[in-house]
Order: sequence, then structure tokens, then C-alpha cells
Amino acid sequence: MQKKQQSILPSCVLFLIVALISYAPVAGAARKHNINYPAYMQGIDYGNGPVYVIGHKPPDSDSVCTVIAYANLKRELGINAEARLASPVNAETSYALKYFGIKEPPLLDNAAGKNIILIDHNSFAQAAPGMEKANILEVIDHHNLIGDVKTAAPAYYRNLPIGCASTIVWLEYLEANVPIEKPMAGMMLSAILSDTDNLQSNTATDLDRQAVADLVEKAEIKDRTAYFLAMEEEFAAYRNMSDKDIFYSDYKEFTVNGISYGCATVVALTPEKRQALEKRLGDWGVKNFNTQKMDMLFLKIHDLETYRATISCFGDGAMECAAKAFNTVDGNKILLNKNLSRKKVVRLLQPQIEKWATTQRQKQAA
Repeated sequence: MQKKQQSILPSCVLFLIVALISYAPVAGAARKHNINYPAYMQGIDYGNGPVYVIGHKPPDSDSVCTVIAYANLKRELGINAEARLASPVNAETSYALKYFGIKEPPLLDNAAGKNIILIDHNSFAQAAPGMEKANILEVIDHHNLIGDVKTAAPAYYRNLPIGCASTIVWLEYLEANVPIEKPMAGMMLSAILSDTDNLQSNTATDLDRQAVADLVEKAEIKDRTAYFLAMEEEFAAYRNMSDKDIFYSDYKEFTVNGISYGCATVVALTPEKRQALEKRLGDWGVKNFNTQKMDMLFLKIHDLETYRATISCFGDGAMECAAKAFNTVDGNKILLNKNLSRKKVVRLLQPQIEKWATTQRQKQAA
């Protein structure tokens, strides 16, 4: 009997050690017995001051609503996390915030020296000012790895090939066993519907659909499509906005092989409004391209009625690269019978731009 007790004792001690390691307290955390605290958090020094959770500039609903939901999750896990914006929100996001009674987060003017969690981007070109000198602790993203973000210490990096960063955050709520209350469900739902065009986008996955099915109930949205269209009507109204404001309302910059290029996305409710925006913003692009300090610009406009899209191209080589990427040229535009996400557009454009840049350098050297 004594020998049996001696054999059991080491096993019990080992179990307690493993348990203590798995659930070691995070600095500043008031632990709750029902929460599954992620093991990776033990390896990150979140510090005692605030950790700022922030998306890209200019922000879309994914980079605002997801930021709010993830900052809330981090607080539930004992981290002093605060949501921040890289620049002011658009009308669509403002609608979602007001609908669910969420206050718009403050702007972060300078990220230098601050503890940061990046949401929905992995490039300094799309980040808040000073991000190159920030202490980046985590990155939650769903884009291809074309960024230049580097960290001083090992960071938590979660990137999934899905339609929206909020779907990842929804997963993290489930994994941590943190209840999703109505306001946070509304934030994540709004982000997913916006980023996937109400699950119509080619980037939407079954995981996004599972998240929406769960969140639409928790957010108490009876008609998902009606809510989505209400958001889009606010966004597509472009009230009191100049042509330049509309052009850059949903815009990201990239660099490949020494070529800088930007990709703007604009939404119209009907084909007629899409065509009007094509002419209006196309004329603005032709007139003002030389002052925009980019080698190439691409403007994608789609409507929510037919879900068709066009891509207008500005700058030397832009049309040539787009024509090779999409093979659907109509005059000075690319025609898409079904809208593609900007993520997909960039993925198709990037290799062509890289080849074009190489060819130009070879011609100059000859």
C-alpha cells in the first residue's frame, strides 16, 4: 500500500505543476475560474500601462469594429487594453457604432514607444504614425503577408485565409470561453458583413458563415440583409464628400519591386450610380494622378444590385499590368462580372506589377 501511494504522489505533483504552468497568471489579471486563458499570453510582456488595439488607415468596419471587440476580449482576459483608431471612421462604421450604442474610439496620433496589437493589417504603410517604433505584441489579420512589420520580441501572430479579421476574434472568444454580449456580437457581425458583402464575396468561407449564424442571434438582428443594406446605404451616400474624399474613403497602399501603388474601393447601390461614380472619380483620377505621389493607382467600383465591378487604372504601366492580371479590358477599364475583394485584386495585380518593374529596369540598363 505504501509503495502504491509513493507511485501516485509524483503523478499528482506533476499534474499540479502542469496546471500551474498552463494557467500561470498574466500580469494585472484578475483571474476568473470559467475562462480559458490562452497559454501564449504567458510569453508576452503586456506591461502595466495600456495596450492599444488598432487597425489600419483609413479604417473600414473590420479595422474598427474588430478592434473594439478584441480590446474587450483582452480586458476580459485581464489585459489593460484600449481600442484606438488610425484615422476617423467612415459613414458605414458610424452607423454600426450608433446602432449598437458603442462610442467611437479615440485617435492614436503617434504609436511610437507604445504597446500595440495590430488588427487587419501587417504593413507600416497602412499603419498609424510612429508604428515603426512601437512595441508590437500581437497581429490579428486575414491578408497575405506582404507587410514589413517587425517585432523586437516574439509576438502572437494569427492569420487565417478567411473573409474578415472579426471571424478570428469570434473564434478567440469561443476558445477563451468568454461570453459574447450583444454589443460585441454587433461589432463582429457588422465587420464580417461589411468585409464579405453580406457573405457574397469570394473571400467568404464556411467559418465566416458559422460566425455570422452565431453572431446574428447574439446581436439580436432579425433581418441580416436589411441591416447590411442599411449600413451600405450610409456608406454609399458619400454625403458632403469631395471626389478626393470618396476616392480615398477605402484605400490601401502597397510596394513591390520598388513600385508604389494604391488600391481604392468604392461601393454604389445600383449600376447607374456605379457608372456615375466611374466617370466622376475617373475624371478626378486623370486630372490629379500626378499629384498623388504614387507610381500607380487602381480604383475598383462595384454595385450591390448586380455585384459587377470595374477597375480604373492610373499611371505608367497600370493598365498593362491590370490587363494581364484580369484579361477583361473594356477601353480604359477592367470589367469584372462578379466583384472581387481588394485582397484578391492585389493578389492578382502584384506579380504583374513586379514583372513590369523588372522589365522597365532591364530596358533602362540596355
